[in-house]
Amino acid sequence: MIGPIVDSGALALGGLAGCFFGSWIPERVKNTLPLIFGVITISIGATLVDKASHMHVVVMALIVGSFFGELSEAEYGLEYIVRKSISWSTKHDNVLDDAFIIQYITLISAFCFGSMGMFGAFNEGITGNPAILFTKAVLDLFSGLIFGATMGIRVSFIAVPQFIILIGLYSSANLVAPVISEPMLQDFTSCGGVIFLATGLRLCGIKIFPVINMLPSLLLVFPLTWLWLRFT
Repeated sequence: MIGPIVDSGALALGGLAGCFFGSWIPERVKNTLPLIFGVITISIGATLVDKASHMHVVVMALIVGSFFGELSEAEYGLEYIVRKSISWSTKHDNVLDDAFIIQYITLISAFCFGSMGMFGAFNEGITGNPAILFTKAVLDLFSGLIFGATMGIRVSFIAVPQFIILIGLYSSANLVAPVISEPMLQDFTSCGGVIFLATGLRLCGIKIFPVINMLPSLLLVFPLTWLWLRFT
């Protein structure tokens, strides 16, 4: 379980460091590095998309999953929770800036629901190899540092749900491993790569994709791949 601990610990440490030492970081660095993180996220997503075993199944999972995600208004629900949480933790309503909320939700998506972390935790649970989460920990450490400098200590709080999600995936890996075939895992990785691409574009401020509403696709891709393999 070393991978989830290192990854979430790196995010919490980076957020704290950014909060307390952010005044020493030049503004041009604070403005530029988030774009670099977005480009890195896009690059990682692009490499993952190519892992698909059945791209048509990945496309179907993304369309159907996003459809149900939009119907459930999952991102709106998360936005409501974030706004309430911030309102509860501060006496000043003027911090409830729409740009801040959008950016914070983007960070929650990138840190908690990015396919690199989800696949890394799942992979470590099956193989015992934490290499993927170690790579993500490096990215999360410096991302937490920069975003902590601009958005405060709330960035560190994201490490809590991130750790819970990573531990859940790690713990469940052994339970589902017997029914997960290699093509299913490849399609899951590719599907997550598309969501990672959307997250990177959002981090760069190019387009605000509803990445939270796309997440049901990750659940659908497993049964859809199984059905395709079973009946073709």
